[in-house]
Amino acid sequence: METRDRASSGDTAWFAALAWTGDAASREASELERALARRDDDGRTAFHAACAVGRLGREIVALAMERCSEERARALVRAVDDGGWTPLHTAAALGEAETCGTLLAAGASANARTPGGQTPGHYAASKGHVEVLAKIASAGDEGWCVESDETGATPLHRAAASGKLRAIDFLVDALSNGRAEVPKGALEVRDKRGQTPLLTACESGQEEAAIRLARHGADVNTRNAEKQGIEELAPKLVSALRQIAEER
Repeated sequence: METRDRASSGDTAWFAALAWTGDAASREASELERALARRDDDGRTAFHAACAVGRLGREIVALAMERCSEERARALVRAVDDGGWTPLHTAAALGEAETCGTLLAAGASANARTPGGQTPGHYAASKGHVEVLAKIASAGDEGWCVESDETGATPLHRAAASGKLRAIDFLVDALSNGRAEVPKGALEVRDKRGQTPLLTACESGQEEAAIRLARHGADVNTRNAEKQGIEELAPKLVSALRQIAEER
């Protein structure tokens, strides 16, 4: 069986045997490190594979962090596959909060980017993985929640586009940084089309997300680069959104 297949199947015992075989512990530990770093045709390491299989891979990830040298563990968590994904991107997209916490503690970067500019936070937000967002926030990488990808979209844009209400609430709270109100402009970050998260929600047909953003204080009168506003993007919501704005 290939090393990646063993990682994908959660074969912790096989990897653990590489780490501990009596008097040859130091040599075998190096074999463990080499096995975890072994890449497939897509440039994905066996460690990437362990981070991609959810619960099955958690023990392998924990084993790697426990028994690899600090230098090698850091290299493993920061390795990039041919698609530009780090193990943290993979775990974040899957909603693997426990694995994300392990990776971040070992030196994974919450600001690592794919060729398209997406951070792990972009993927967690678009899938609504609030527990992962919390792990990223607690890692102390300031500014992660306002990082823009190549289209100019922030994690909040991504949460708005997919209608992930809990993620929207979490991100807005992170933007407020403990203040009673979200700072002016924090909800109005524009992507390269001039879309705010509110307009993104409207265009995507995510009505509840648009209403939630308006209640958080998003500007309902804003327009994108093509001069489109809520009237053009979500005509059915105009009355509700304006009423929310008047009541704020």
